Amino acid sequence: MRLRSSLTTCTVSAVLLLTATTAAGAVTPSDATTAGQAATGASAPPRENSTSRPVFFIKGYTPGDKCGDKWKSAAKLFNKSKWKGELHRVGFYKTDDAGCDVRIDPEGEGTADTSLKDLGRELAWQIHRRYSSKGQTVDLVGHSMGGLIARAAVAGYEQGDPTWPDTLFVEDVVTLGTPHKGVRAAHCVINRQCQEMYPNSKFRRWLGPRLPQAQGGTDWTLVGSNADWGVSAGNAAPADVWAQHLVRYSERSNLDHADLRTRRTGVYPLRYTNNGGAWGSLQRGAAPLRAAMNALYWHRQW
Repeated sequence: MRLRSSLTTCTVSAVLLLTATTAAGAVTPSDATTAGQAATGASAPPRENSTSRPVFFIKGYTPGDKCGDKWKSAAKLFNKSKWKGELHRVGFYKTDDAGCDVRIDPEGEGTADTSLKDLGRELAWQIHRRYSSKGQTVDLVGHSMGGLIARAAVAGYEQGDPTWPDTLFVEDVVTLGTPHKGVRAAHCVINRQCQEMYPNSKFRRWLGPRLPQAQGGTDWTLVGSNADWGVSAGNAAPADVWAQHLVRYSERSNLDHADLRTRRTGVYPLRYTNNGGAWGSLQRGAAPLRAAMNALYWHRQW
């Protein structure tokens, strides 16, 4: 998984996430026609390697924090690398500031008791109104709980929920430290959003056991770290949810939960797998945000 020369802004050793580029041989969810609405409606744009797709950055559980600051490091990396698509920062608490230009909380009054399903629905509508309705596809990056919001946006579409838009084009999703297998009560204050992140919540049962697909297919990259104090690498990048790409940083990387959202430079030990293949390892893997940007750029080759 690497960047083309037009995106290269640092040394080759720092740019490369994977040392070899391999085309997927097996049919994966992103290559196949999927269930629900994904087989209906207007044709999806062709999948391609591109820096032109808009990117929605979705923060995690952060009531009371400044909104736009969460993605400053990502914006610096994408802008420095001359990413051409619009970069949106998504807010969903009434306390969020104008640093987030896309709001998905009803009436702008979101709290920690606003359902993740409701936030996912509004995210889907924002994508539809701004891009899908115009025939354009987008990419999503979610940190922590934000990855579950991204998952919900696509899940409601795939399930054919009538309250979701009937067209949704999401080509790539990267989740960073997202608790795909749930959080423990000790790691979260009791409110609706925390309760919905628990392993056996009604929201999780609604999400289903596998990652969903938008119209035309969605390529999922899950990134986790064994140095993360809240969400282990196996929880953030589980092997049984149909993700096409998994990246797990070693405990020796010292990348904690926030680092997955902010670290854009340096090299770190990691393990990876693509399309259910054998696990590989690197002692000088890319920083999490660099890996995320690479994942959004490439269509098939890693």
